[in-house]
Amino acid sequence: MKKFLIIAGTTFILLSGCATKEYVKEQTDPIYQKLEKIEKQLENMNKEISSLQKEIKTVDSKVDSVQWTAKEALKKSEEAVKESQAAVMQAQDAAKKAQAAAETSKKAFELQQKK
Repeated sequence: MKKFLIIAGTTFILLSGCATKEYVKEQTDPIYQKLEKIEKQLENMNKEISSLQKEIKTVDSKVDSVQWTAKEALKKSEEAVKESQAAVMQAQDAAKKAQAAAETSKKAFELQQKK
């Protein structure tokens, strides 16, 4: 009798502690569903990151182009300033020469008037 009770008790404990396939499936299905949802979200995020990286490269390229254009415009404006400064100097020299020629003409005219 003792043997029977020990065997029956042990069998009961072992069988009650075992999980059935259906029970395990019921418990793990929600976990798998959440995991699949998270994997899809991660995949979408990776696609978005990839897209953003491409956009960043495009923007960087455009910024580089704008910087180059700005540098070229600055060089041309500096050259134009130098050329205009040279033109101002030439105009001032021409004005001085014209003034000197006018004074010389005036003196020559005055000398002719005195004769």
